[in-house]
Amino acid sequence: MIIVELDGQERSVRAELRAVEQAAWLPGTRFVQRALGAEACERVWQVRREFSYSLRDTGLTKLNEDIAAPRSRLVDLFEFAQGLQQRHGLPVACFGHAGDGNIHVNVMVDETQPGWRERSEAALDDLFGQVIAWGGVITGEHGVGLAKKRWFPLAVSPELRTLHRAVKRALDPRGILNPGKFV
Repeated sequence: MIIVELDGQERSVRAELRAVEQAAWLPGTRFVQRALGAEACERVWQVRREFSYSLRDTGLTKLNEDIAAPRSRLVDLFEFAQGLQQRHGLPVACFGHAGDGNIHVNVMVDETQPGWRERSEAALDDLFGQVIAWGGVITGEHGVGLAKKRWFPLAVSPELRTLHRAVKRALDPRGILNPGKFV
């Protein structure tokens, strides 16, 4: 599903909408739906929100990674995610913001299965390594935090890590802000 949202003057939006609808009719397209007005658009966006909720409702642990890949690599990313699923035996679901390349790659984990941690970490190693190789980043929306701390050294240069530490020392010389979170 691709959601395209247009904004602007009604006359220009209607012209752009016709062009988007024509472009959307590619081989394999099942339908194109138009939504005009705030209420109709909200119903479309609710479908997108429900997708995320439905993943949570599977009962599996949802490792929601907010990588950002170059837009020219989005098809490659979706194909790569399918390969991750096959290689590591873990369901993978993707959705996100194609306009800026920020895609939520959700590795779905059944923590009752033997080897789940190793398989999920290997899948994330593969995902982050490939995204970085394409010139993307391991987080496009939510930041590194504790969850991605392990991959931070792969994602940024040694010089940038040195700069980060210098800024951290300047702003937090006693190390009391977010202790343990900084690499």
